Amino acid sequence: MPRRQTNHSPVNSNNYQRVVTYYIYYIIKPLKLKIMKKLPFLPILLFAIAAIIGISCKKDKDKTPACATDVASISGSYKFTAYTYKETPTSPEQDWLPTVFPDPCEKDDILSLNANGNYIITDAGIVCSPAGGDSGTWSLSGNTMNIDGDLTTIESFDCKTLVLVNNDVAVTGDKLKITLTKQ
Repeated sequence: MPRRQTNHSPVNSNNYQRVVTYYIYYIIKPLKLKIMKKLPFLPILLFAIAAIIGISCKKDKDKTPACATDVASISGSYKFTAYTYKETPTSPEQDWLPTVFPDPCEKDDILSLNANGNYIITDAGIVCSPAGGDSGTWSLSGNTMNIDGDLTTIESFDCKTLVLVNNDVAVTGDKLKITLTKQ
């Protein structure tokens, strides 16, 4: 009996399994091996390219202009957002906002620091009965703010949030911090 020749071409074959086997063993596997042998560092190369692109496209966070602590920058309308007190440097901070502004109608008042040196507290939002409000003068010298003769220190100002600090308010070593948010 003559020896049967094996034809590796799927063209003459009607058997589906032979066709699939042919493509897997004779086309796909050798192709995959050739690619992996030629590009063993492809994943590392792609990661390095992505990292370089990510770093070079990072936005500078320092492009925000510095906010000056001067009358022109500080002037504006503010809402009282925090009022805290510490009796000693090691004592816990106490929330005094409900103590200073016990009525809900006072918590939404607006402090307007005008560039001409006057301030006005407006009874905004929920109106108190009788309607509240106040006015007076303020000035600035470096980081010290004078409000109706009371001196306070500007701890920080980022053009949106103004933090004022008074030391030795009730006892020596205590600290009262008032946080105002520009509206």
